[in-house]
Amino acid sequence: MKKTYKSIIGILSFSLIMVACKKDQVEECEETPDNGEITQFYSSLGSTTTPDYTVIANATNQVLTPQDLDFHPNSSRKNELWILNKGQQNTGSSTVTISNAGKSGQTTDRRIDGNAWHFMSLSTALAFSPENNNFATSPGVYDANHNGGAPFTGPALWSSDMSVYAQNAGPGTNGSHLDMLHESPYSMGIAHEKDNIFWVFDGDASQIVRYDFKSDHGPGNANHDDGEVKRYIGLTVSRKAGVPSHMVIDKATGWMYICDTGNKRILRMKINSGTKKRDLPLLYETLASREEIENPQWEVFADTDLVDPCGIDVVDNRLFVSDNSTNKIIAYQLDTKKELARIQTTATGIKGIKVGPEGKLWYVDYSSNEVVRVDPI
Repeated sequence: MKKTYKSIIGILSFSLIMVACKKDQVEECEETPDNGEITQFYSSLGSTTTPDYTVIANATNQVLTPQDLDFHPNSSRKNELWILNKGQQNTGSSTVTISNAGKSGQTTDRRIDGNAWHFMSLSTALAFSPENNNFATSPGVYDANHNGGAPFTGPALWSSDMSVYAQNAGPGTNGSHLDMLHESPYSMGIAHEKDNIFWVFDGDASQIVRYDFKSDHGPGNANHDDGEVKRYIGLTVSRKAGVPSHMVIDKATGWMYICDTGNKRILRMKINSGTKKRDLPLLYETLASREEIENPQWEVFADTDLVDPCGIDVVDNRLFVSDNSTNKIIAYQLDTKKELARIQTTATGIKGIKVGPEGKLWYVDYSSNEVVRVDPI
């Protein structure tokens, strides 16, 4: 099943040097010593050594219009890779769980919750919580079917316990979801902070929103009343229809990195910054609190030679970004904001990216229905 592709230029490896190249990859490169602590990503003009692009799963494994991917955070499930398929609005998104991803004995398990049409509709992104092994998804839909024409969708919380997830174990007709908060239609990305706290790229309001699910209500229940929502003003993001705007938090520094796709840039925002401006009225459901936060610390991290920044991940002092338009992956140094390198992947519709447990980059190709690993030779 597995096949291999070559790129024209570029490699991800455990090299002893970092080669930082000009963006057009036709001028000279400079060498930077490796700190020995992170996976190295570099490109080298005219190099005869190029990476393999190894297809780990495809449509035969029911990887269909994939949007995002993430590895399970539990050490006992170290090489378990989750793929989020976009799906259809009337049926919802699905997931494909790959055990022993890329290794001998790899198996796949595709699941769709019975109520994914609401709780996981046209989802754009997923993120795991290492503290409790839950994960959350962001909906890419404007769901007005539940609330008299008003938007009524937002991030949903799920268990990764396979005896619970997509087993529709809960009462009533609410499937297996653990929680949901309902005021961010067209959510284009999601990032985990801690416990059941997730940040969302709200494409409808063009805002960044912090959602704290607090204690989940259990599979299939419906009480979301303990939820806390904080809406941040002072920075405006813009969605591009059909292209996720993924987000990731560097938990060592408290910076959250955001693909502001519609504005062709990468932002970063301090998650513990800002002050409460006011309480906001409740809209569509009972909540413990709904607040507006002003003056968060934020800045433009990168806005040069980006067309449709989409996928994003952070490792130590490196940020990796995929561009859905050019199908390139760009590496940046966090402390200097310097672009280090670009590789031209073989993808035709690259979306989510992830640095895996063995330090290699993985990505999903929406157009070719593939999960791909970048392998050094």
